[in-house]
Amino acid sequence: MGWPVFNWFHRDYWAKLTLSAVINIEIMPNYRCLYAVLMCCLLCSLPLLAAPKQEVLLLTYHFKAPYIVDANQQQGLYFDLANYLNRYSKQFSFRTEFMPRRRIDAMLQQSFAHVVVGVQPVWFKHLGTRVKFTQGVLQENDIFVSLAASPFVSNNLDNLVGKTFIGVQGYRYVGLEQAEKNSILIRVDTMHEDNVLDMLRLGRGDFTVISQSTLQYKVSHGENPTLYYVAEKPHEHIIRRLMYSSEDTQLGTELNRIITQMKNDPAWLGVLEKYNLDPSFIPPA
Repeated sequence: MGWPVFNWFHRDYWAKLTLSAVINIEIMPNYRCLYAVLMCCLLCSLPLLAAPKQEVLLLTYHFKAPYIVDANQQQGLYFDLANYLNRYSKQFSFRTEFMPRRRIDAMLQQSFAHVVVGVQPVWFKHLGTRVKFTQGVLQENDIFVSLAASPFVSNNLDNLVGKTFIGVQGYRYVGLEQAEKNSILIRVDTMHEDNVLDMLRLGRGDFTVISQSTLQYKVSHGENPTLYYVAEKPHEHIIRRLMYSSEDTQLGTELNRIITQMKNDPAWLGVLEKYNLDPSFIPPA
């Protein structure tokens, strides 16, 4: 017994199908319009759904509080900065990561698609026009610190003769590097800036340079300020910026747009307050 053969070409079948389609179109014009609108919206949204944000690393070689408090727990000002940028960025997803200065220098020898955070142009003059910098995010001083029992006054190079300076591996120090080359002073390095006060207390050197924000954070978390003498004249005034490739114009535009608004944003001011940084740390527009 064979299967019945359906005649696809029977004219009654096509007549009924055509009539049904006409009736549906005539009866439900509103639904037809709604369907068209929904389909248009869906098609327009597909590119947005299909294009995730581009991940950008916020690279820092400053392993010190308040910028990095706990790298494993992702605690610190630079982690909060990434979260803030992510809240307002439409194109990019930012993630903070520590990287030693020497590795960053090696990476910068080639084209790169990431950001170096907390730096200023004078530290990277050798890169020329290959990089650009955003507006300032923070401002502060790098300060000379010595033991109160043997204070170091930093008025001129004569005061450096025969001194031992405690620095950080990979860091560049304006003026002090030349004094080291000229054998005016001796430099000993530690791995991270968080350790320079420990080295100072242990008698490994006569003075060090530390960021004002780092000293404030340490004092607010138990460091005894009476042990130290802070020279009246700072080593350097710093306006911390974000450095990116000059080829990434969209990235630069997005970063500057967000940084412009953050300076008056109570949410960002609250982040600074969490690390005992008052509005004086916000650079001028």
